[in-house]
Amino acid sequence: MKDAIQELMDDHIVILRMLAVLRGMCLRLADKGTVDCADLEAALDFIKTFADYTHHGKEEDLLFPAMEAAGFSRNAGPLAVMLMEHAQGRDHVAALSRGAAALKSGAAAAAQEILRAASGYEQLLGAHIHKEDNILYPMAMNALPEGAWKTLSENFARVETERMGPQKRAAYDRLIERLTRDYPAPPAPARPAGSFCH
Repeated sequence: MKDAIQELMDDHIVILRMLAVLRGMCLRLADKGTVDCADLEAALDFIKTFADYTHHGKEEDLLFPAMEAAGFSRNAGPLAVMLMEHAQGRDHVAALSRGAAALKSGAAAAAQEILRAASGYEQLLGAHIHKEDNILYPMAMNALPEGAWKTLSENFARVETERMGPQKRAAYDRLIERLTRDYPAPPAPARPAGSFCH
């Protein structure tokens, strides 16, 4: 497998672990009516910095343009669907951020807002990751010329260093370890094969 694609898939494993944490937080919230605000804010920081700014940045700024250069359209087909789902994910995260702020201020409706947003985000991103790993990335591996992969790997490393850095990455690894222990959750339901049709 191409190193750049393996890196994106490795990112997905980390992101899926945080989605499981969110599921555990929702179970706690539904059961107890509250969750530690600092933990929720830390999860949101990971989602915004690791999952969106860094991981989606590698895709939107580097992989997708390389796929466009190989003949894929940004306005239709797989890339358009992925970009639309990235935008939908950001909407869920914005709603989750509002819910977290409401929870911190003691608003009565905060729990329901968090549950809706977290559930929507988890369902969307879980299916999105499945489509990328099983459909989009194999398309990229077949379509991009061999010379493009070394450049992508180098640019991925630059993006990760500039947007997150090794110390923050290590801190996120420790955060996920702790939150996974603190908010256990059952496995997510199995994903269907998926397609780019809506």
